[in-house]
Amino acid sequence: MSHKSVSAHAGEISLTQLFLIFFKIGCISWGGYMALISVVRSEIVGKHRLLEDDDIMDGVALAMLLPGPVAVNVVAYVGDKIRGPLGGAVCAVAVILPSFLLMVGFAALYLSWGTMVVADKALAGVLPAIAAIILNAGLQMREKALQGPIDIAMAVIAAVLLLTVGGIWIVICIFAVAAVVGILRHQTADADTPAEETRHQPTFGRGSRAIALFLAMCIGLFLFLPQLNITSILVQLFSVFSGMSLLLFGGGYIFIPMIQEAVVNTHGWLTIEDFAASIALGQVTPGPILISATFIGYKVAGLAGAVIATIAIFMPPAALTILASHQLQRFRHLSRFKAAQAGIRTAVFGLIISAAVSLLIGIASEAPNLLAPASIFGLSCFILMYLKKGEIWTVLIAAGLGVLIF
Repeated sequence: MSHKSVSAHAGEISLTQLFLIFFKIGCISWGGYMALISVVRSEIVGKHRLLEDDDIMDGVALAMLLPGPVAVNVVAYVGDKIRGPLGGAVCAVAVILPSFLLMVGFAALYLSWGTMVVADKALAGVLPAIAAIILNAGLQMREKALQGPIDIAMAVIAAVLLLTVGGIWIVICIFAVAAVVGILRHQTADADTPAEETRHQPTFGRGSRAIALFLAMCIGLFLFLPQLNITSILVQLFSVFSGMSLLLFGGGYIFIPMIQEAVVNTHGWLTIEDFAASIALGQVTPGPILISATFIGYKVAGLAGAVIATIAIFMPPAALTILASHQLQRFRHLSRFKAAQAGIRTAVFGLIISAAVSLLIGIASEAPNLLAPASIFGLSCFILMYLKKGEIWTVLIAAGLGVLIF
């Protein structure tokens, strides 16, 4: 697929179409950030041909190096690449909306009846299917990511390190080494770059300054809210969640202890039982686990609180991702930058495969009988790789089997 054909497809799609695509993605993306990214890749690269695999892998690498929820940051990056900042905002809202609506419903039922409404059996069936979806996405990317034995070795090392050590610093080290290897292997002469391209690089314009000011406001509000003596619960909710979203790295599970410290111990908004319920419901809804912020906001200040908490946890890091992406465009004409990106994409491929393996290990460690999840995983791989059916059918079939088997 050529860059020219991709640009033509991207130029033709409307914001409404983008919204519907990502709303569908948000409805079926259980299983963590890499599951959502895998479905994004299937829809945007495979089905609609709006971007290339290189773009998705670049977005994953950038999002993993920045604070906030990785999956939504990647979605904002993808939307921005297709239709600019407004496209990024539309895609992020669309992918979060299904989880938001479900969480508001679950929160209302839980707070009224004192019980959680969870589909444990269906989720048990869906998780092996999600592992198959991630694995299939990784395999679809292998042609762009793996160009020879060195790339294969780098991908394997990246996957093993993430599985055995993990953590944001390991990710940073993996990307740094991969970038150096990429520069050593792929660098071409800067003189080959057209002079016209080097003269028209993005600058830190009015839009970028507005985003930077908004992000500075979020951090300032988070750090100095006690001194400001603001009593509005909605402002307090926005301050807590927006500040944490910009200060914490490593994805949703890294946020959980910090959110607990803030909403249970510091502010006393939730009991520990209510907080545990919010995390459990975040796991059984599609989309990112940080949708638990919606439950917390609803408990504290009703529907308005749910909206504010959801915006605060997702919007600032998504805006930061778009800002960083635009500034990185200044270097896209440099051969060293392109070579570093090529190396990092190889590492990203390894991280995607490691996510599928990690999920399978978790399923195996918790399942009393491996036959059922292994069968669902195998069937899901068959549906995706040989029947070439979409992720939505895979998830629905797996959920039905989970209800029947577990």
